[in-house]
Amino acid sequence: MSAVRDLYGTLQNEGASKGILVTTAGYGQASFEFAKNKPIELIDGANLLYLLEEHAGVQAKIVPPDGWRDPA
Repeated sequence: MSAVRDLYGTLQNEGASKGILVTTAGYGQASFEFAKNKPIELIDGANLLYLLEEHAGVQAKIVPPDGWRDPA
């Protein structure tokens, strides 16, 4: 959520018309609600993989680094 808010602040500060935030994971409902009706596009890991294959012909996968533990 904080990254989405930061992006919006940057958009306003720089006078940008749109911001795109990409993550290899996902976004929570609060992030989507905050971005609603704002010029922000949120791309999660699944959509990133789709875009890579569809537009670049790259079949990729997202693999956590060795020793990574889910904080949940």
